Amino acid sequence: MLDSQRLPRHKQLIQLRMAVSLDVQRILEHTLGIAPDTSLTVTEVLDTLQSHFKSQRNEALRRRELLCCKQADGESFSDFFVRLKNLAEEVDLCTGNAMTCAEIQLKMVLLMGERDEELIQRLISLDTGASLQDVVTCCRSFEATRHTASAIY
Repeated sequence: MLDSQRLPRHKQLIQLRMAVSLDVQRILEHTLGIAPDTSLTVTEVLDTLQSHFKSQRNEALRRRELLCCKQADGESFSDFFVRLKNLAEEVDLCTGNAMTCAEIQLKMVLLMGERDEELIQRLISLDTGASLQDVVTCCRSFEATRHTASAIY
């Protein structure tokens, strides 16, 4: 794919399809509806593919994996750093404005700091777009329900 940027768009797309596996070609065509003769640019096709693969994993799980990332025994710092950067690329750390970023970080800290596995599962199952208030409400409701249930029994 040397100097592929100098090629016409349709030839760039041909080169892209030749560079990806048959499975990815099928995802492009059948799942994402991107035909070989698409009017999209290579960059747009790659962005669509990246979004598709990101959507296959739960955002909360990706964030939890990032925040739990620790250097393994015998793992060099370079290998650990590459693994950490790869995990960070899968998570949109700070999208939007500063307030949105702060909310995202607080939601991550809540998810990581929670000890009750059942509540963690509930938080992970919340919609990706759940607000900080939604997460806090879920935690408070869960705690109140637990307290009420233990008082009954």
